[in-house]
Amino acid sequence: MVIENGTGIAKEEIENRISRARESMRIRGIEILIVIGRSFYDRMGSLTYLTNHFPPFPPGAFSETVRGMGHGLLILPLEDSPVLFVDHRNYRSEMVHIENVRVEANISAGAVGQLKKLAGKGVRAGIAGEDIMPATMYIDLTTALPDVSFVNANTLIEQMRANKSQAEVEYLKRAAEVVEAGYSAIFEAIRPGVRESDLCAEGHSAGMRAGADFVRYVRVHSGPWASWGSRWPQATQRKLEAGDLIRFDYVGAIEGYGFDVNRTAVVPGKGLAPDVEEMLELTIATSEAAVSAVRAGAAAADIHRAASRFLDENAGGAGQHLFPMAGHGIGLETVEAPIIRQDNDMVLEENMVICVEPQFVLPGVGGTNIEQMVLVESEGSELLTRTTTRPWRAG
Repeated sequence: MVIENGTGIAKEEIENRISRARESMRIRGIEILIVIGRSFYDRMGSLTYLTNHFPPFPPGAFSETVRGMGHGLLILPLEDSPVLFVDHRNYRSEMVHIENVRVEANISAGAVGQLKKLAGKGVRAGIAGEDIMPATMYIDLTTALPDVSFVNANTLIEQMRANKSQAEVEYLKRAAEVVEAGYSAIFEAIRPGVRESDLCAEGHSAGMRAGADFVRYVRVHSGPWASWGSRWPQATQRKLEAGDLIRFDYVGAIEGYGFDVNRTAVVPGKGLAPDVEEMLELTIATSEAAVSAVRAGAAAADIHRAASRFLDENAGGAGQHLFPMAGHGIGLETVEAPIIRQDNDMVLEENMVICVEPQFVLPGVGGTNIEQMVLVESEGSELLTRTTTRPWRAG
């Protein structure tokens, strides 16, 4: 977040979120909520959602005196004022909407001290972010507070985050505009002899110029790597050859809200094999079929089923090759609820924003991916990503 355009969510909205979190705490019988988050480019979602704080430092090793570098932790009681522990004095005080902010090298010790003031015997304390709380910190809390009952409260805030406010929707729409600028620069640079790393650099540069807070990565997987959705490193020194397929994954954020969009391109200079071109068109059509299933009231599983059914009906039973995950929610974190799987019956609600990305690899041919950012509406959806799905035909 930069000073020129980093403002984040308004104080009134943060206060409303805290009020709704407390309502959920009462329903669940939770008297104190502990919310932890990691660095701004990683897993800060629930912490940022309730505080507008983006931990600026990368996570670091724990010691006896330093416990929590690269983290932030909020203690939210039902009645008393919340306290936010931050790991560094250089936080954006003009953005953070919690009045009591304490800079603490040993966040474990600070949290224990505050909880001892609030928690009597038998108190139920929920942890939102239990899956990312360092084990050392969890042991510190449970050892020092044996009379407190600690419970997993991840879904308490995650469910709130899934349904976006109007301000969040606008940020995500702007994020999709950054994607368009990034891919425009990338596609313009594609030609034989260019390295994967050159295209990666184009995406990073264009995204930052378009207003991104950061570009987390631009995956560029070409030639023999084109069917790989994830590979380390994000790009290599491999030089592109005419006719290569290139699979991209473009990920980052603007004003804290993410973009995550896959595209596939072709290096000019050589015609595509018919079966490869057919696979590319099938990928696009499957993506369109999945997006068409998005609407309020549908289940996350319905999107996966729509993609699988389309492949079965139009590609000789190819639904068997569909990957288990066909997308996910997006917001303050790149991957949020709902996860689009055939076993997830979470109901889509209006103003959720999801990334739809049905993936498959056809034996003997290969695979690619098209990913779209989609806003859930009452009668359907709005496609936020305008980037062409057929860049080899552009112009």
